[in-house]
Amino acid sequence: MSFITFAGNLAADPELRSTPNGRAVARFTVMENRRRRTADGWENEEPNVFRVEVWGDQAEHVAASCHKGERVTVEGRIETNRWTDKATEQQRTAQQVTAIEVGFSLKYHTVTAQKAEHKAGAGEQDDQNGSWEVADIPDGDSPF
Repeated sequence: MSFITFAGNLAADPELRSTPNGRAVARFTVMENRRRRTADGWENEEPNVFRVEVWGDQAEHVAASCHKGERVTVEGRIETNRWTDKATEQQRTAQQVTAIEVGFSLKYHTVTAQKAEHKAGAGEQDDQNGSWEVADIPDGDSPF
């Protein structure tokens, strides 16, 4: 499985939908503009275009927080979808990124974070947070 991390601007507002069983999914496109320096200055190259989907609570957070034109950073898995085009009967493939993390690029934003309430019974578990507890470290006792 291939992983990727990239930053770019949202081409449009994320589209939020729900599966038949009620699980949220947001889909959006990120455009990564590429420029290169030439003897005459900067030249724009063809942008990289990434189709991204994100699931669960994070999908709802992305749809509520991110908007067209804003710069985001995405970390995710590259996945290849294959299907048969119904009109032409030809095999088609397309790659997309299934996001693990989506956030604002702090190079161009200032943000105020607000911890989201976890929905009881959402059927999702954040493997990184599982049953971890926040450590109580008194001021002045930091090892750093």
